[in-house]
Parts: sequence; structure tokens; C-alpha cells
Amino acid sequence: MSDNNYSLKESAGYFGRLEGSVEIPLFGCRMRFYVKGDDEIYARRCAEHFENLTAANLAEHTALFACLEALVTYVADMLDEHSGEFDLGDLEFDEDSTVGDLLELITPTELAFERSDYVSEEDCPIAYSIKFSFDPVPDEVMEIALHGDVPVYAGEVCGAGAWNDKLLKKRYNYLN
Repeated sequence: MSDNNYSLKESAGYFGRLEGSVEIPLFGCRMRFYVKGDDEIYARRCAEHFENLTAANLAEHTALFACLEALVTYVADMLDEHSGEFDLGDLEFDEDSTVGDLLELITPTELAFERSDYVSEEDCPIAYSIKFSFDPVPDEVMEIALHGDVPVYAGEVCGAGAWNDKLLKKRYNYLN
């Protein structure tokens, strides 16, 4: 992988934070990201991870796939509960929809990488949270968080941190 697929620099707005952008084939877009802390090696490892995410290899990333499957349920529930509030045209999306169906309807809006202070740089798995807008209703925003092979959160935006295992016990977490 070359640096042409992602960029990385010190954040102008936040001390001790890095920011950049990366091309993410899975979502079909170039996306800005930030890294909590200033660990450049970790940031590059995270960006390179996202460069390699595609629809073809998504099933290999079990934690991410589990979070996206949970978002399918979240979106189906949200649409069932609030369908009368939105003009969705002929959109059909329910609990039988697939992750592929979901990916066609969401756009990532924020990507944050977070390294654990309790794990060495070499041993720290890639950990992140992503916020998505729901294209048919752009002000409906959802979020996922995971670290390594542990899916942590999927559902409405709540400021989920990748290392906040307490979220696993929350009733509103669609991973439950």
C-alpha cells in the first residue's frame, strides 16, 4: 500500500490528535478520519486496514459484519416505527434485508480510530467507531463501534467508544 491511498497529518484543531483521509472501497468513498492520540504507526495501520475493506472480503471481518448486520435490524425497526414520518417513496427495507442492501442506503460521515492505553502499540487491535447517515433520511444517523474481533455497539448515535465494553450491556445496543 502506498501513501497515495491515504493521507495523515497532525490535527490543526486538536492537540495530540492525528487526522487524515482514506479511500474505503467497501463504502465507495474517500473518508476523513481522526485518531485519538498521536500514534502515527497505529494510525497508518488503521488506514491501511480500511484501504483493504471490500464487499468481497467483508465476511472475513466478522466483527464489522456483525455490527452491520445489527444495523440492518436497527434500520428495519427505525423504519417500522417511524415510517409515517418519512417520505421514502418505494423503498422496501425490513428485517429480511441484507448487509448489501444496507450498504446501498448508508454513507459514512465520521471515522474515529482509538488505541487502548492498556495495550502495547504492537498488540493493540484496530479499534474504531463509524457514524453513518441514512441516505433516504439524511438526518437519521447511526453508529457502530468495535475493537479487534469484538463488536461493541450498533444503533443510534450515542458517542460510542471502541473500548467502552459497558455498551455491550445497554438495552438500546442492537448487538444484543
